[in-house]
Amino acid sequence: MAHRTDPAAIVVDQENLIQGVAKHFLQKVYGPEGMPWGTKFSELEELTAQIGQAVSRSMMNHALANQAQDVPEHAENCGVCGEVVRAGPPELRIVATTVGPVRWEQPKRYCPQCRAAFFPPVPRTGH
Repeated sequence: MAHRTDPAAIVVDQENLIQGVAKHFLQKVYGPEGMPWGTKFSELEELTAQIGQAVSRSMMNHALANQAQDVPEHAENCGVCGEVVRAGPPELRIVATTVGPVRWEQPKRYCPQCRAAFFPPVPRTGH
């Protein structure tokens, strides 16, 4: 069953974690003394945008890989003839997103009875 989320509510709920991660990144980049005096605002903006996009891509890569590993039981039967399907080698999927390309190994199935090849269905999230 699909689990719907409210991104704004999650951000509010995870504010302490987000603040801690932001401080961690700043310390890793600039050291314990913090951002040096005279650092251009545009440099800080570019750094934070790049880190934010990298974190977003990583979250998407992990979520999609985990979902692909958890093929539902009903996907183990052909949607055309109902026969038990065989697993084929996974196929690398790369999708362009607003934060850059994300990738995962998409499970693949093959029906020896009707010779249909397909990816198991993914529950819709209302989009």
